[in-house]
Amino acid sequence: MESITKKQRLIFAFGGLGKDAMFAMSTIMAFYFIDLIGVSPLFIGGMMMAVRIWDAINDLIMGGIIENTRSKMGKFRPWILIGSFLNAIVLVIVFINPNLAPNSIAMLAFITIFYTLWGMTYTLMDIPFWSMIPALSQSQKERESITVLTRLFTSIGYFIISAGYLQLAEILGGGATVNAQVKGFFVLSLIVSLVFFLSELLLVLKVKETVVLKKENKVSLKRLVTLLKNNDQLLVVMVVVLIANFVLYVTSGMAVYYILYDIARPSLFVVFIGVGGVLQVLGSLTFPMFKKKFTRKQIFNGSVILQISGFILLFLNAFVFSNTIELALLFAFGGFIFIGQGLQMVLQTVLISDTVEYGEYHLEERAEALAFSVQTFIVKLAMGLSLGVIGLGLELFKFVPAINDVRQPQAELTIIGMRILMFIIPVIGLIISLTVFNKKHKLDEIAYADIVQKLKERNQYDQNEPEL
Repeated sequence: MESITKKQRLIFAFGGLGKDAMFAMSTIMAFYFIDLIGVSPLFIGGMMMAVRIWDAINDLIMGGIIENTRSKMGKFRPWILIGSFLNAIVLVIVFINPNLAPNSIAMLAFITIFYTLWGMTYTLMDIPFWSMIPALSQSQKERESITVLTRLFTSIGYFIISAGYLQLAEILGGGATVNAQVKGFFVLSLIVSLVFFLSELLLVLKVKETVVLKKENKVSLKRLVTLLKNNDQLLVVMVVVLIANFVLYVTSGMAVYYILYDIARPSLFVVFIGVGGVLQVLGSLTFPMFKKKFTRKQIFNGSVILQISGFILLFLNAFVFSNTIELALLFAFGGFIFIGQGLQMVLQTVLISDTVEYGEYHLEERAEALAFSVQTFIVKLAMGLSLGVIGLGLELFKFVPAINDVRQPQAELTIIGMRILMFIIPVIGLIISLTVFNKKHKLDEIAYADIVQKLKERNQYDQNEPEL
């Protein structure tokens, strides 16, 4: 069987950098519309949650479309090309400020329409991107290598934007005022869109799948739902990934408010998130090292315990020490969270990859796009839920947006609410995730290797079976 080359691995991973730089732009849209444009947090949270839930359902539909795609370019690359081109255009439109009244029907309709289109066009390329991993190699070791490298690049792309967007907006917009930042975000959207499309174009031209199983009949949507419902290990991973990403997006979504209004040191944001990005990358890179000494379940448990420890320490820093603790310790506390998240991001992709063979063995149907449409389904559902929780929380705790180009001080109740969203909710989610995984997940290394061996024997038997 043909193996993916080192050059192709690097190109594929670089596609991940562009892809997650684009994704990071979507995570700052709520801040952009609430804090800079002045749209109601309740509307933004509710609208984004509803759109993300629709987008998540749309992912499963897209997974079915990909499974039924037949082309000379394979079933993944055509959609990566089409989706990246359309998504790049829509992103630029999202950050065009139409200068309408912030909460007017026209402005709310504009935001809703183009935010929805952004999600749908991103789906076109995101699902086939991740779905290609099981099609690049059937070797568990090689898949892990591809996943680690890709997660390294996606982390870099994500954190360049998520850590630097305030400073980048100021530089590109020519100032620190709200109006200048709005202009800066538009220029930033142009740059990210260009990098994103070119990175995906390179992937489409240079990387192709090597694990291809020919299917004579198309897979119906009903059959895809059946495959999903009967793949119990995929369902378990779905729950774990949902909670992990919910915690990630609540944390990243609230970090800017925590630093701007609670710690009240705006210049600290880029340093805090930047250091966090580096630590998350390091967490991803340590996966192969830990893999040599520990099982996946042990690595998962360790990554979650690290995160819980970090959130508890930050909670104590905020409520007990009133954020007076040394900055070095603040970064150390946050470091536990970022390193744990880096490990978990790699692990969740590996776990989903394994469910492809698990489903193929038990259900006699190989469906990479279905498995990874579930990943994007869960990621977007988690983001939708996190945006809904953040929007509702800011509204309930009476957040005051910028007025006349000036950010407003927040009441004590608002600050306490921000801390609850930032520290307490993630801990509850992580404890649930830890419990579900340890009770329900059974597809460990030994079980997976056994399934792969049985699949090879069965496929060999099918190939040698005489026609009647």
